[in-house]
Amino acid sequence: MSAVVVVGGGIAGLVAAARVAAAGVEVTLLERSERLGGNVRTIPFAGRSLDVGAEMMITAQPAAVELCAELGLADDLVTPVVAPAHVAVRGRLRPLPDGLMSGLPGGVGDLLRSRILTPIGALRAGVDLVVPSRAREGDVAIGAIIRDRLGAQVLERLVDPLLGGIHGSRCDDLSAQALTPQALTALARGRGLVRGLRAAARTTEGPTFATLRHGLGTLTAALAETLVAAGADVRLSVSATTVRPGAGGAVSVLTEDGAELHADGCVVATPAPAAGRMLAAASPVAAAELAGVHYSSAAVVALAYPLQALDGLPVGSGFVTAGDERGVVRACTWSSAKWRHLAGEPALLKAFVGRAGTQAAGDGELVEMIHADLARVLRLRARPVEARVERFAPAIPQYAVGHLARVARIEEALPDCIELAGAAYRGVGIPACVRSGQAAADRVLQRLGRPARAAIRG
Repeated sequence: MSAVVVVGGGIAGLVAAARVAAAGVEVTLLERSERLGGNVRTIPFAGRSLDVGAEMMITAQPAAVELCAELGLADDLVTPVVAPAHVAVRGRLRPLPDGLMSGLPGGVGDLLRSRILTPIGALRAGVDLVVPSRAREGDVAIGAIIRDRLGAQVLERLVDPLLGGIHGSRCDDLSAQALTPQALTALARGRGLVRGLRAAARTTEGPTFATLRHGLGTLTAALAETLVAAGADVRLSVSATTVRPGAGGAVSVLTEDGAELHADGCVVATPAPAAGRMLAAASPVAAAELAGVHYSSAAVVALAYPLQALDGLPVGSGFVTAGDERGVVRACTWSSAKWRHLAGEPALLKAFVGRAGTQAAGDGELVEMIHADLARVLRLRARPVEARVERFAPAIPQYAVGHLARVARIEEALPDCIELAGAAYRGVGIPACVRSGQAAADRVLQRLGRPARAAIRG
């Protein structure tokens, strides 16, 4: 019987393992921590189940929503309340302009009305509408495109808080080719960035995001349950140290406790630096490239406040912080307002701390710093009645300029019996990780001459 080892129990590793197991292949899953799910982390907080890592899925990328249906979770899918988001600029909340698309408003009028930019900043953004654009050769930083076409204020007060915040870095350090290829295509049309993006925009019906009523932890739990039901060997608190080709196209996986597993294939679904260390013997070239994928660290602080403390908040789902704002909060989600299933007393907020770099403050000190920031911006009239700090390190892989070329070099240097999956390669969101795990599993199955099943369960 064929056997496959999957290293890493985050979303990508769980999907890869479940898909291989569903095809009738023996699977061993190794996870170095005491829990599965990676950066999906659902905790009990203030009487509710709260996601403090990844919290939602993009519905336009259907892989994750389809996976939920395969696992019998379709009835638990919920969508956020339609409400505006805000930007904290000069200590005040400003609603994001209508028609915002990829961090870019539809015109100078929207920007002026929003008061996010100064009049000079809004007029500078309007230059994009009258100056022809041209195609960019090769990869380039997202920040360079925005600054060139729309000016520094749009970058610092709109695009960096939104797109940079999602990816845990500043847009001056992020690859347009990997993260916003539509911007490069828009420039090549010659009519400016905003017009080019709008010309290519597709009208979609229905909600943009979804989550699960009891948290995304129910998705990882369902995947784990499916694995166990299929007879997979799931081992927690087991660290793989070396993955290398064996005789006859096989693969050997060595663990920290000295054990050696032999298999017909292996999927490594860990953060890139850990994958590089495991693969140093199998492919020094791939290992060196993997070591060059850097990560941000992050902290998420969940806070519960009495409902009346938030009476003065504007209608909305939360805010992001402009790059020139003081304080440690980079974004804040008003969870109780954003999700109907989280409504109630007390009200729940989540604050996201920092971009690159680890917060050195202890948990208690960090909660005080966050509360001070929120009290200033939201005019809070009470202290939190409950707080919880969750730290993620590594958190988000940084897609630097040239990222996709790096990924191609990594994949070319890998032995045929080893596949990679996860957020470090072609997308950081839940749907991208699901697709990555599925693709890695299918490549392994193809090599073994085994067809992939259409669904993990059923």
